[in-house]
Amino acid sequence: MPVHDLQHMLQPEFPEVSANGEWEQREYLFRNGIRNATLVLVDSEVGKEDLLRFYGRYGVSSDRIRILPFLPANYLSVDVPAKSRAEIRDRYCLPKRYLFYPAQFWPHKNHVRIVKAIALLRKEAEVHVTFCGSNTTDIQKQTYLEVMKLVHDLKVDGQAHYLGYVPDEDMASLYAEATGLVMPTFFGPTNIPILEAWAFGCPVITSDIRGVQEQVGDAGLLVDIRSVEAIAAGMLRVWRDDLLREELAKRGRRRLESYSPEEFQRRLSDVVQTASRLIRESRNN
Repeated sequence: MPVHDLQHMLQPEFPEVSANGEWEQREYLFRNGIRNATLVLVDSEVGKEDLLRFYGRYGVSSDRIRILPFLPANYLSVDVPAKSRAEIRDRYCLPKRYLFYPAQFWPHKNHVRIVKAIALLRKEAEVHVTFCGSNTTDIQKQTYLEVMKLVHDLKVDGQAHYLGYVPDEDMASLYAEATGLVMPTFFGPTNIPILEAWAFGCPVITSDIRGVQEQVGDAGLLVDIRSVEAIAAGMLRVWRDDLLREELAKRGRRRLESYSPEEFQRRLSDVVQTASRLIRESRNN
């Protein structure tokens, strides 16, 4: 059983993990699924710590947990022709330079502080941010409307660009053309867009929080997610500093290369073989 995060326990103040029965559904699933799983998969050491902290009393033990870190999505080809990039720019009317944030409009994604950071930086630089992601649930729709109202109120309509839901085949070009990824999310333990950005040599600005700290190391700028000033400072550094962007891109690629698809396959194969053995042994007993 994979457990991607336990944010309903860690940060229940966010409605997307607690409202309208969501907390109870998650808790029912995790408490019973984890208790009965042969093995439980997590993405990191932090994920393992959280699992033992909240569900150790229900019988899950360290030897039944396997760490299987994420990889970038396999539909993203890092070899993006110039023609494809140009077509994407034209189709989405992208600015010459932009920071990229692919995220659905959940409150924990922290779009509001990014918009405030754009406005704060107005006297320093005209920083553009391109958002993409769906807003189909009631919570997402409400968040989207709040963000767009803030864009209008702060008069940054020309700097905050929303593309809506973007199909998979367009994502590679959007990453490849971006000046950087800005992702000040409240949730972890780890996040896949960070890995995707590294694959395209895209510098990363992300959250200075437990889990993400371990994922990123020195291969990104970690910012205080509650501070508009800190987010703005990180955005401005990446926007202005060519050498910093090159260094972060280099560190990101190096960090990504330390965990290959072959290593993922090896770990996954070990999980399947171990689970099969444990099931056979339980049946024989």
